[in-house]
Amino acid sequence: MGTHHHHHHSSSRKNLLLAFFLNFTFCIVEFIGGYLTNSVAIASDALHDLGDSVALLFAYFSERLSEKRADKKFTYGYRRFSVISALINGVILLVGSSYIIYESIVRIGSPEVVDPKGMFVLGLMGVAVNGFAAYKLSSGEGVNQRMVMYHLLEDLMGWGAVIVVSSVLIFYPWYFLDSILSILISLIILRGVYKNFLKVGSILLQKFPDDLAMESIVDEVLALENVVDVHAFRGWSIDDLSHSVSFHVVVPSHTVIEQLDELKTQIKGLLASHNVKYSSIEFEGEKYHC
Repeated sequence: MGTHHHHHHSSSRKNLLLAFFLNFTFCIVEFIGGYLTNSVAIASDALHDLGDSVALLFAYFSERLSEKRADKKFTYGYRRFSVISALINGVILLVGSSYIIYESIVRIGSPEVVDPKGMFVLGLMGVAVNGFAAYKLSSGEGVNQRMVMYHLLEDLMGWGAVIVVSSVLIFYPWYFLDSILSILISLIILRGVYKNFLKVGSILLQKFPDDLAMESIVDEVLALENVVDVHAFRGWSIDDLSHSVSFHVVVPSHTVIEQLDELKTQIKGLLASHNVKYSSIEFEGEKYHC
């Protein structure tokens, strides 16, 4: 299982690096294409893709760092770095989307003549590049990978909008459509970013994990032999894929060390089934429990 887990993360990092090279290379093409077509929308997408490229590169290095084993400095490991990366990526996406909305509003008031056929060709290229990158990252896990996916999905839908608008502009000079679609797409993406911000915030503030059923775990522990009571239950997340808990277990006062060792092994196995990676269990004798 450990080998498979390592292989999965190694594959995710390679896909992030591939997505970065695809985005950055196409970003250069966009800047040139935006100049040649006189399209502010494509120039804005080029600027946004540049931000995406930085975010993808940062995500790649943070994922590598997050896989380091725990040491004396970071006793819980480095997984939180992927959460920090997701936060920074979200900020970049928030700023980029806000800029696109601003540019779109300005362009509604003063639309410019563009080359719709050139926009159409660039739109097809954009869908192909971002679609392939999004596909390569679709198997990624974790909030950091999801935040990166929102970057790519925003680009994918943006280029889809460019294709639709440029197709219309070939026949009708309704230049305001580009701005309206850009605003709608940005608002949809911002909704997703908002949800991920809530997730990142809950992890950093050590909120009890939403997908960790405290009552169910307590009931399962109470059902074990030699368990009298469970209390002082606390839980938090290292990232959104691994949780930590600590709690006290009251046992009969006559319980011997061998029984405690066996009980702890049973509890650890039970917690693992709930995706709990770290746990601290304190045993108390029933006689001394108030």
